[in-house]
Amino acid sequence: MLKILNTLSKTIEEIVPLSPGQIGMYTCGPTVYRYAHIGNMRTYMMADFIRRLLEYRGLEITHIKNITDVGHMRQELLETGGDKMILAALAEGKTIGEIAQFYAAQFHQDESILNILPATTYPWATDHIPEMLKMVGVLLENDRAYIAEGNIYYDVAKFPEYGKLSRNVGGNLLEGVRMETDPLKRDPRDFTLWKKAEPGRDVYWDSPWGPGFPGWHIECSAMADKYLHEKFDIHTGGIDNVFPHHEDEIAQSEAVYNEKHVNYWIHGQHLLADGAKMAKSSGNVFMISDLIERGFSPLAFRYLCLTVRYRHRMNFTFSSLRASQKALDSLRIRLWNWQEDYSRFSPTAETLQKEETFISIVEQDLDLPGGLAYLWKTMKSDSSNGEKAHLLLSFDRILGLGLNQPFDDFQIPQGISSQAEQRANLRSTASYYESDQIREALLAKGYILQDYEEDTTVRPKMYLEKIVDKWPSVSSGKEIDSRIEAPDTYEYTFILNAYGYKDDIQRCLMAVEKQAHNSSFEIIAIDNGSTDGTGDYLEELASSRANVTVIHCDHVLGDAAAKNIGIKLSTGKYIIILDASAELTGDICSIVSNSFASNTNLGLLGPFGLKSDDMQHFHEEVESGPADAMQGYCMIFPRNIIQRTGLMRECFRFYRNLDIDYSFQIKDLKMEVIADGRLPIVRHEHRQWTELDENQRDELSVKNFGRFLKKWGNRHDLLEASHSN
Repeated sequence: MLKILNTLSKTIEEIVPLSPGQIGMYTCGPTVYRYAHIGNMRTYMMADFIRRLLEYRGLEITHIKNITDVGHMRQELLETGGDKMILAALAEGKTIGEIAQFYAAQFHQDESILNILPATTYPWATDHIPEMLKMVGVLLENDRAYIAEGNIYYDVAKFPEYGKLSRNVGGNLLEGVRMETDPLKRDPRDFTLWKKAEPGRDVYWDSPWGPGFPGWHIECSAMADKYLHEKFDIHTGGIDNVFPHHEDEIAQSEAVYNEKHVNYWIHGQHLLADGAKMAKSSGNVFMISDLIERGFSPLAFRYLCLTVRYRHRMNFTFSSLRASQKALDSLRIRLWNWQEDYSRFSPTAETLQKEETFISIVEQDLDLPGGLAYLWKTMKSDSSNGEKAHLLLSFDRILGLGLNQPFDDFQIPQGISSQAEQRANLRSTASYYESDQIREALLAKGYILQDYEEDTTVRPKMYLEKIVDKWPSVSSGKEIDSRIEAPDTYEYTFILNAYGYKDDIQRCLMAVEKQAHNSSFEIIAIDNGSTDGTGDYLEELASSRANVTVIHCDHVLGDAAAKNIGIKLSTGKYIIILDASAELTGDICSIVSNSFASNTNLGLLGPFGLKSDDMQHFHEEVESGPADAMQGYCMIFPRNIIQRTGLMRECFRFYRNLDIDYSFQIKDLKMEVIADGRLPIVRHEHRQWTELDENQRDELSVKNFGRFLKKWGNRHDLLEASHSN
């Protein structure tokens, strides 16, 4: 039987059903105002693996996965006065119901193509308002909740065990991060059960306490109660659900029924992308559709998730996905090659023991990586091909990789088979030129011929064999060899991080060519996961100019990581990093060379300087003279200082405040940062900034400024203000 880490007890426990032969299981499902990303899908796959193991042992699973179609009272929504469901519906010209149905359908499609078994029931939150109101009423009757100006709050002080799931207790317990600071609360820990509808709100329900809408946490408690009753076996979710969501679920449900709510709480760790938490504004949020568009099978992502334990963080990269696709393709080809052996094979007692060995490995705290290792050990063993095929399909009852598909997908059309036979006849008569022509023709149609001593087989191309890259690309700056120690080849290197915005890129680079044409310069453009034709434009530019280098990234890298690629490849004496919103209007090169020649202590030059008196605010623009930092629209520095400053810190995925951070890396060398208003540059709309909403701007800016302060916050000695005192 499965043994797994119970978040509630912090120990690995064997799953023992409350009712013999049956398991009640609840999974926090999607909020349908957006697409589910691959991090969400990893959590749903965790629940799927658990379910498959329990069903393998003969248990009947009642699996509930809710659909949340009610907006929540998150801080940013209150500040903007809008619900994301409503805002999304208005933006797309649809009703709230229509947009919820659309994203729910997309979610079900993603689950299907990932081989996630469908839940027994998918209850929608808006269909269960009466159940929520009933539970809120009981909490009020039991004196576990209170009313304040039409809002109803859970009284955390009345539940002494609050914090037992997350271990957030006493002075360490902070107000839930998804909730606003609310002066109506008796205790900052209290959370909303029912929110009074503010004037003008479009979505609300009538209640005994007036019109309003439910809190986030009461939804799951009410739906779990309806379908699984007051106590059930397993509750799953992501690690970020532990607090406050699941903590609050426990408080609500146990206060209503006065007994333990759930026996086993199981949580999956975060999925990172390029080592960072996924964020839309950072360009590292991926949906299943993104993987498909790049030519990968969704099941390659499922395979990738098998390689890392559910309670460990997993770092997603396209390099690792490619490796997983290769492994999955290999398994499918093996099964296709072994299908005749499989049809003749009958399992023995030894075969059944191997199946049990695999299951016993995986049942130890959902050790899927261990199970995968055993699978490959079996594939490389001296067992018969028939037994290997049988075991692969048996193991796949748990893994869910769809390994039975080759028997269906590898059916060869009669016309293709006839051509393969014709080629075999040509080879037998040594007509190799004609036979090679048939091979190439079949290859173009998507079929691979494999020649053996006695015969030739034909199969469809696998996923990786179908991927035809328009151009070489990289997944990480680690794939780029550094030229930092190489001698200067050019006088100037212009670096541009091209996220997209093709027109801006073209304007910026055309201005560089026009204004620097009398100088020795190179352009290094990083096509940073663009999808708007920027890559094609840059490739065309590079094909006609020897001094233009383009590096294509297969997805959006962080701002610092992309710029570091340009820095590593540069061979100019001076590096000029430009933003796509900047446009040269005159000869910049002569000013640059003269400035550095006349001041050997000059480390960083640019037109838009910043000053600060307290390390907390960098906002006063300096048009001329010493500055504390240089804005990233244009940053100019000698290449020979990189060995001392190091590259930019790649924790800065978003561009904001990266420029200040790198300025201080240079100032730490006791070198000067100088603003020069003579530099002929104008700024246009900075669309990477203007296309973010205000909350995204604030959140990303604050996070990056925190990174800056953590490293430099106590270095007031580097400020210009400290030199004048």
